[in-house]
Amino acid sequence: MRSPARPPARPPGRAPALRAAIGLLLALVGCVAVVQTAPASAAATLLSQGKPATASSVENAGTPASAAVDGNPGTRWSSAASDPQWLQVDLGTTASVSQVVLTWETAYATAFQVQVSADGSSWSPVYSTTSGTGGTQTLTVSGTGRYVRVYGTARATGYGYSLWEFQVFGTTGADAGCGAVNAALNRPATASSTENAGTPASAAVDGDAGTRWSSAASDPQWLQVDLGSAKSVCKVALTWETAYGKAFQVQVSADGSSWSPVYSTTSGTGGTQTLTVSGTGRYVRVYGTARGTGYGYSLWEFAVFTTDVTGTPSPTPTPSPSTSPPPPGTTPISAYKQVTASSYEGGNAPAAALDGRTTTRWSSLYTDNQWLQVDLGGAATITGLTLNWESAYATGYHVDVSDNGTTWTPVYTTTTGKGGVENLKVSGKGRYVRFAGTARATGYGYSLWEFQVFGTIDTSASTAPLLSRPAKAPATTGQFALSAPADHAMVTTTRRPVLSWAAVPGAAHYEVWINISRTDYDFTAAGRLIDLYTKVAEPTGTSYTPTWDVSDRWTYKWFVVAVSGSGTTTTSNIRTFSLYIPDIEAVDDGVNVVDGARDLNKNGTIEPYEDWRQPVETRVSDLLGRMTTEEKAYQMFYVAQTYPQSGWHFGPALPADLHKVLLGAAGTRLGIPPVSAGDTIAGYQTTYPLQSALAAGKDYALDYRLGDMQRREELEVGARGVLGPLAEVGTKVLYPRIQEGNGENADVAAAQVRALVAGLQGGPELNPGSVLATVKHWPGEGAGGEAGITYDGVTIKYHMIPFRAAIEAGAVNIMPGYAGSSYLDPGGPGAGDSKPILDYLRTNLGYTGLITTDWLPYSGWVNAANAGSDVMGGADPGTAGFSMATFVSSVPIARINDAVTRILRLKFQLGIFDHPYGDPVNGPYRFHQPSYVALANQAARESITLLKNNGVLPLKLKAGDNIVVAGPRATDGTACCIWTSYFHQEYGSLTLLDAIRARASAAGVNVYQDTGPSPKLAVVAVGEPTYTHATAWVKEQPYLPADQLAVIQSFHNQGIPVVVVMDLPRPTVIADWNGIADAIVMTYRGGEEVGPATASLLFGDYTPRGRLPWQLPRSVDQVLKPGGTDTQADAVEDWNIPYDLGATAAERADIRAHIDAGQTVPTTYGNPLYPYGAGLQGWQ
Repeated sequence: MRSPARPPARPPGRAPALRAAIGLLLALVGCVAVVQTAPASAAATLLSQGKPATASSVENAGTPASAAVDGNPGTRWSSAASDPQWLQVDLGTTASVSQVVLTWETAYATAFQVQVSADGSSWSPVYSTTSGTGGTQTLTVSGTGRYVRVYGTARATGYGYSLWEFQVFGTTGADAGCGAVNAALNRPATASSTENAGTPASAAVDGDAGTRWSSAASDPQWLQVDLGSAKSVCKVALTWETAYGKAFQVQVSADGSSWSPVYSTTSGTGGTQTLTVSGTGRYVRVYGTARGTGYGYSLWEFAVFTTDVTGTPSPTPTPSPSTSPPPPGTTPISAYKQVTASSYEGGNAPAAALDGRTTTRWSSLYTDNQWLQVDLGGAATITGLTLNWESAYATGYHVDVSDNGTTWTPVYTTTTGKGGVENLKVSGKGRYVRFAGTARATGYGYSLWEFQVFGTIDTSASTAPLLSRPAKAPATTGQFALSAPADHAMVTTTRRPVLSWAAVPGAAHYEVWINISRTDYDFTAAGRLIDLYTKVAEPTGTSYTPTWDVSDRWTYKWFVVAVSGSGTTTTSNIRTFSLYIPDIEAVDDGVNVVDGARDLNKNGTIEPYEDWRQPVETRVSDLLGRMTTEEKAYQMFYVAQTYPQSGWHFGPALPADLHKVLLGAAGTRLGIPPVSAGDTIAGYQTTYPLQSALAAGKDYALDYRLGDMQRREELEVGARGVLGPLAEVGTKVLYPRIQEGNGENADVAAAQVRALVAGLQGGPELNPGSVLATVKHWPGEGAGGEAGITYDGVTIKYHMIPFRAAIEAGAVNIMPGYAGSSYLDPGGPGAGDSKPILDYLRTNLGYTGLITTDWLPYSGWVNAANAGSDVMGGADPGTAGFSMATFVSSVPIARINDAVTRILRLKFQLGIFDHPYGDPVNGPYRFHQPSYVALANQAARESITLLKNNGVLPLKLKAGDNIVVAGPRATDGTACCIWTSYFHQEYGSLTLLDAIRARASAAGVNVYQDTGPSPKLAVVAVGEPTYTHATAWVKEQPYLPADQLAVIQSFHNQGIPVVVVMDLPRPTVIADWNGIADAIVMTYRGGEEVGPATASLLFGDYTPRGRLPWQLPRSVDQVLKPGGTDTQADAVEDWNIPYDLGATAAERADIRAHIDAGQTVPTTYGNPLYPYGAGLQGWQ
C-alpha cells in the first residue's frame, strides 16, 4: 500500500469508485437506473430536415432516401443488403456541423463514418466507429461542408442499412467557418481561485499539456481568458484533469462583467470536451457550478476558437510528446477488451485502464520493467493512442504492436514522458498493443487512468458472410453427396475446416449453406432455430474453406446446392460436424495441463473424460463410470460453496467468492466443476425491463441482444447460468408473478422466449460460449398461479405455446413450478415431484433436456428425483434432517444415472471442464458498459406506453417554467425491478425525480419535489412497490391506495395539469382516476434505465411506441365477485384464457374454439377499460 505521507502533485489517492462498487455489487437487492446523459444546450439548428437526400441504393420504393430527412419517425430509408452503402443530404449551403443524430431501425451499422464535403465528391470523416450499437446515436462532431453523409461499411444484420431519421445540426452563413487557431493561447487568464502556486490560471492557456489550473474545492468556480478584443467564438475545447466539472457553462462577455452563456450542461463527463458554440465577446470563461469529484475544478488546457482569423496569432508551441487529441466522439477500439499486465498493485486491476472511467486506474508494482497489454480481438490498423496518467507516470516507455502477442514491433518510444494526458499519433498494425515502461518518474509504479488505442479492427476473420436470410433446407435433398468432413465428425485442429462435395455435371456454381449462429432470426416463426441455414459462399469448385474462424459449437449442419447455367438446382444430403478448440486454462488450482488438457483427477495422465478432443458422449460415459454413487448424487444438488462435490451453485456471488467456489471444485477427486446460476432474470449487472415490459415493446431482435448482453457479463466472471426466462402467459389478473411473465399473448410470449434463450446461449444450441437458460415455470403457472394450475384439455394448448418455442430455441433446462395441475395430475403434488406432469413434458413436447426443481423442502427431494427431476433446485445436502445416504438408497441407481448423464452432458457442452473460470480481477471492470446501458435504455423506451394524452405531452415548457414531481414512486428506484435484478445506484442510476431534473435542466426548466411555485404541470409517479412471490398491495385490491389517489386529485383540484406515471407490474384498475389525468404513462418494471427513458419521453425526445401487454379492467368486478377472494369460486374472469375481461359467455366460447383449433386468438374480446395492445403510437 502507498504511504499516506506521500505529498502528491495532484491527489493520487482518489478512490476508484468502481472498486468499492464491486465489493457491494452482488450483495445489493434493489433496482435503480443508469445515468442517461442529458443533452447539453448549444446554439445549433436542425439543418437537414426536408433537404434533398440521395443514397447509394434503396431497398424498395417505400424506403427512399428522403424518408430519413422528412421529420417523420414512422418513415425510413433502407438500403440494399450489401456493403458499403451511404445516405447523404445537401444542406444547400456551407455549414459548420456540430451534431449528427442517427435514429436507426433494427438494421443498423456496426461500422460507419459520418463525412462532410464541400462539393459532394471529396469527403472528410468527422466521426467513425467499428462498434455501433444502433438505436438512437447522438454524435458530437466538428466539420464544415455543404454535404453530409453517413457511410456504412459493416452491417449488424443480414439486411441493409435503415434509418428512421438522419438529422444534422449546426450553423450556416458567417458562423460556418470556425478557425483552427487557439485564440486563448498565452492570453491573460484569471480565475476565482487556485489550489496552490503550482496550478495558476495561466497554466490552462499555455499550450503545455503537462501543466494545469486547479481551483479550490468548492462551488462555484470559474476560469476566464481575455482575447484582447471582441471576437465571434465558434468552438471551445476543455481538456480536464480528473477533477472535472459535472455542471458548468461556457460564457462570453464584452466587458468581463456581464456574461451570456453559449453552452451549458449538468452532465459533464470530463476528459476532452470539444464544444461547438456561437457567441461574441472579448472575454470567455468556463463557469463551474457542480464538481464531478470531491476536489476542485482542474483544466490542463482551455482553448478558444473564433471565426476572426485576421492578424498574426501568437505562435503555438508544440508540446512533446503530446499531439492532437483524438477527434471528438471517437471511440477507442481498446475499450473493454481483454487485457493482461506484468503486475497490478492493490485493487488497481489492468482492466481499469480500459473501462472509460477516469476514476479507476491500473497501477503496477514499483519497478521499471512493467507492461500493460491489450488484445483487440482482431487484426487492427492503429492510428493513435491516449495515455491518461495518474501522478505515477513514465518518463521512459515504448508502445509496441504484435500479431501474435509474442513478437513485438515498436510504434512509439520516448525517454522524456511528461505524464498528464499524452495523445500520440502512431501508425502500426497488429492484434495486440502493449505499453512497456522503462523508467518511472516517481518511486512508485506506473499508473494509468486510461490507456486508449484508436484505429479500426478488421472483423472479417470472425464474421461469417451472410448471403441470405436464415432459411430452412429445401424439401428435396440427397441428390448428390458431400465428401468431407465425415458425417458427425468432430473438428479439433482448425477453425477453418475444408468442406468438399461431389461434382455435379452441368453445375455453373454451388451454394454452401451452414446453420451458423445468427442474431437476426425471425423469432416469431415456429420451428427449431438449429434447422435454419445461411448461404455463406457461392464457389465454382467442389470445395470451400470458411473465410472466418468458425466458433465452438456441437451441431453444425450443412448442405450444398448445385446451380446450373439455366438456374436449375439440385441439393446434396445434409451432414453435421462439431468444432471445439478450447482455450485451456492454466490456473493455480492444483490441476496441471498434460498433453494440452486439464488433468482433473490429478494422476498425471489424461483420461477420456479429461480429453477435450473426445466427443461429448464419450466423455460423459467415461466420467460416469469413474464416479461413486454418492459423487453422482451430489451432482444433483446445490451449495457447492460448502460441498465442493455438489454440481450447482446458487448465484449471483461476488466475483472473488465465485472464483473460490470454482477453485474448491477443482480440488475434488474428479475435479467436476459446478454451474453457478441465480435469479438474475432481467440482467446480470445491467438491468433491463422484466419480460412483461418487453412484451409491451415487442422488439424481439432487441430481446436477443439483451440476453446476449447478460451472457457476456456472466462469462466475465465465470457465472454460467440463470434461472430464467419465464415461458408463462399471464391469463389470471390476480397471479402475483404475472409481472415476470410475457403478458397475455402466447405468440408474443413464444417470440420473446425464443429470443431470450438464443441470446443467453449465443446461438441456437448450448455451446462453450453459452449461459445456461432455465426456462420456467413448467407447466405454465400463468393459468391459476402458484396455488394450482387450472387449465383443461383445450386451454392447456395456449399455455404450451411458449414452452414449445423454448425447446425450439434449444433450451436444455426447464424448471417446474410449485403449482400442481388439476388436468395433468388431478389431486397430485406440485409439478417438481409430479411424475405425470414431468412425463407430459418429455412425452408430449419431446423434451430431452435437464429438469431442475424450484426450491422444495428436503422432504420432497426423493419424490422429485423419482418423478423425473434431475436437479434439486437450491438443495443443501447439509440440511438438518436430510441424509445423502437415505437419498441414494431411496432413488434407483438407474434414475440417478439418467439424471447425472444429463447434468454431465450439459457441463461438457458448456466447456467448463476445460475452461471453468472467469476473470474475477478484470471481469468486473467490463460490467455495465455504456453500450449495455444504452440497450437497457432502448428497451425501456420501447416498452413505455402512453395510454392517454390530452395535449400536455410532449411538455411544452419555456426556460424558467416550473414543474412539480410528486408521488411515492418518484424517488423509488427499486420499483423498476425485482429479485436479483438491481437498481444500480453504484453506477449512478437515476430515479424518476433525478432523471426529470437532469433532463429539465437542459431546457432551463425548474423542477420541484411535491410542491413548488406556480407549476405549469405536475408529474405524479404512482404504482405498486417492488415485490416477489406476493403482491405489495392486498392481492384482491389491484388499484391505487387512497394516499396515492389523493396526490393525483390534489393537483387536479388546483387546476394543474397532471401527468400520471405509473409502474404497472400487473393489470390494475385505474378507472377512479383515468378521467382526471391529463396524460397517463405506464412504465411497468422498466429496468434501471426507466427513469431517464421516462424523462426523455415526457420532453419529447422520442415518440411513444409501447402497447399494453394485458387488458386493464374497468373495475374489480370484472375480476372478482363483490367481496370475493382469490379462489376459482369467486373469480369472474376465466383464469385460463386471454382477453376475457368483461367478455360474454359466447365470446369465451369463441376464444376456446380458436385455441382448440390452433388458431391465433383475436385480441378484441371483452369490455376492458383499455384493451390489450392499447397505447398511442404518437402524441395524439
